Amino acid sequence: MLSRVNAVLDEIFATRRIRKPDGSAVPYEYSVSLEEGLALQRAIREVRPRVTLEIGLAHGVSATFICEALKEVGGERHIIIDPGPVAGWNETGLHTLERAGYRSMIEFHNEPSHKALPRLEREGQRVGVALIDGWHTFDYVLVDFFYVDRLLTVGGVVMLDDTRWYPAIRKVARYIATHRRYAVVPNEPSGIRPSFSRRALLAATSMFRIPPIARLAGHVLRPDLVETDAALGLAADNHIAFKKLEDDSLGDGSNGTRGWNQHVEF
Repeated sequence: MLSRVNAVLDEIFATRRIRKPDGSAVPYEYSVSLEEGLALQRAIREVRPRVTLEIGLAHGVSATFICEALKEVGGERHIIIDPGPVAGWNETGLHTLERAGYRSMIEFHNEPSHKALPRLEREGQRVGVALIDGWHTFDYVLVDFFYVDRLLTVGGVVMLDDTRWYPAIRKVARYIATHRRYAVVPNEPSGIRPSFSRRALLAATSMFRIPPIARLAGHVLRPDLVETDAALGLAADNHIAFKKLEDDSLGDGSNGTRGWNQHVEF
């Protein structure tokens, strides 16, 4: 079974360039890898959400992957939150989605996620798949997850990007694995293969030359934490996805609830 890869994605991976609205192009950098884009699509095909959510737009590559699969399963809307000026990366990202034919599916919030997400919760919004790829410090990523968890349906999937290069984001992954009712989604290839052109596939496989996992953003990992990551099911990849098993329940610590003073080393 072949997925129908949008021609814009095929062009981006073949040329390693992304077109801007003025007709010029920028290098394909700071965007998701082919593997991560396909992992997002597998999650969407499994969950079949009506609405998806993404924090961080940039050049719109991940959003294009998401919208392609969302349209395939009959979804309606992709919510994007990014506080950056529209003139710049966001302008290019929205242009990418326009070229791909998905602009009508986008609900774009040009504001910080810690302001947009609580409002979406108050409005009763629910989402089935979410990608967290915004500000890359522990506190902001954790706040993003806290609110995404409150929007995510049971059985839905949340993915963290840049878990290989940023220790702060991997720390949030460890928190999710140790404190919340989520299961790690293995980063395994599916039987679905993209119908990219040969040129695009050759370019994609050479784009992301990843150094050894021993170093993350200049920090040497402690051996005991590497082992613990493996025990938690956290892969050494640059994206980690979790499937939500239950809504968060506060209580006395029994029957799956979280007590007011719960803490587990992570």
